[in-house]
Amino acid sequence: MFLSRFFLLICCCLSGTPFAQNLVVGAGVDPDGGGGVVLEYHTGGSFSEAVSNWPWATAIRFDADSDLWAGAGVHQQFALSERFFVEASFMPGYYNPEDTDLGGNIHFRSLVGLGLKFRGSSAVSITIDHLSNGGLTTSNPGSELVTVRYTFDY
Repeated sequence: MFLSRFFLLICCCLSGTPFAQNLVVGAGVDPDGGGGVVLEYHTGGSFSEAVSNWPWATAIRFDADSDLWAGAGVHQQFALSERFFVEASFMPGYYNPEDTDLGGNIHFRSLVGLGLKFRGSSAVSITIDHLSNGGLTTSNPGSELVTVRYTFDY
């Protein structure tokens, strides 16, 4: 069951890559134990301080408990120097619990991370993301994932 869902998620992400500026693949660990994988793609765009001008992104997060979150929102990288950057994103999405009930199906993912660009068109970053239902239900335990991510630019 796990492998079939994981394969389906990879196919869904890769189908959108021709239109993306970059594809992100990550693996991480939940601070409470367990692991997870993240697949994302980001559209092109240029930096603007107005969040309304941030590039669009989609993401899928799948953990060892077979819990699945998929969403879309905005993502941005802020240059700290020629090679180092900070990244941030915010995405509302759908959460499908298999083992971990986070209180409902609508969850918001916020992410922040620090990255290093390589020569060429790739980068590596370490991020932490947080899933929360934003108080839409009375139960809102949330979930975090610390991830090492590799980004392929197009």
